[in-house]
Amino acid sequence: MAANSRSERFNQISRSFKDRLQALECPLTEEVDESWIVQLIFTPGEPRIKLLQWLFSRFDTKLADLLDAQYIPTDTRMDARLQRLLYISSVLGLCGPDDIDLIRGASTKSKQIAYMDQLLDLVCIVDASEDPAKRAMSSPGLIDESLSLREQVEHDYQLIDCIAREQDINSLFSDELTLLPPDLMKQMQKSLKEQGITSQQQYSPPDYQNLLEVLSEVAKQLIKSTTHLEELKHNYAYPEYEEQLSERVCKTMQLVLSELAQLVTGFTFTFENEIRQWCNRAPPVLTDIGAAFKTVYTLLQKFTDILQSFSSVKTSFLNVSQKAETSLQRDSSTAHGPANLASACTEGMDTLRNCINILETSVSAQSGHSARK
Repeated sequence: MAANSRSERFNQISRSFKDRLQALECPLTEEVDESWIVQLIFTPGEPRIKLLQWLFSRFDTKLADLLDAQYIPTDTRMDARLQRLLYISSVLGLCGPDDIDLIRGASTKSKQIAYMDQLLDLVCIVDASEDPAKRAMSSPGLIDESLSLREQVEHDYQLIDCIAREQDINSLFSDELTLLPPDLMKQMQKSLKEQGITSQQQYSPPDYQNLLEVLSEVAKQLIKSTTHLEELKHNYAYPEYEEQLSERVCKTMQLVLSELAQLVTGFTFTFENEIRQWCNRAPPVLTDIGAAFKTVYTLLQKFTDILQSFSSVKTSFLNVSQKAETSLQRDSSTAHGPANLASACTEGMDTLRNCINILETSVSAQSGHSARK
């Protein structure tokens, strides 16, 4: 029984949406049945976005330029349109500033029904106010067909109760007249409190002569400002108002601001998900291990220098040995007889002794250089 009641209510809402869209002469709902209307409204996709764009453009023609696809970058066109539709809806009070799922069509059906119902009501009211025939035949109030009369009366009672709870009933029927609005009364009470005057004390009104002096000062300042304004007008030639130039500048500013809003949204998302977790953390506690690392690095550098010195000594030793061996081979090949062989051996020994002396001198010099470092 409850399921049948919900189905009947949903069918009634669908018929109401279809009738109002056809009354508005929506091009997206020509010669279609209720199932197409339901799919158009409750299914996310391009048709739903086009329907919302058409409704907002019908509500106010200036919104058509804001929702025009040619002013939206191609790579972010879908998100930009959704963001602009969300911004307009939140400004009109149809949803919250973060109900992007409602604009996309991914929220619950109850929220989508309430959103679309209010939007169609606004568009119908504007359409009726602009059409003389409809304005003459329209009733003082617009009755929503998606709710019964009893439910609407209950909602009106709830609104009156909410207003009554927020306001002080005694102040509504008070016999005292309040001459100033609440914000000025609050400011005046604060000023009296700073002067040491309580609410129980009788506050005397300001002197009439003092008021005239203050008024005279204000008049002088006003005359001075007016004179300065006339001088600016006389000294500088300001361009006249051009409607086309103004519209072009406004569209450019709208495009720039929409792109800026996209950047702010992207930065906010990145900051909340990637950066905020690293903010406001305690700084790391540093230790004295840096001095130990520096000492180890110094020792390692000295050890590397010693290895390079040994490598140089080894290279020198190999070069000297190769030269001595070459000299011995040459002498032995040219020698004839024992006398020449003995002479060659003696000469080879002298050459080897000289090489050893040179090697010892090099090692001692390298050791002294390392000690000085």
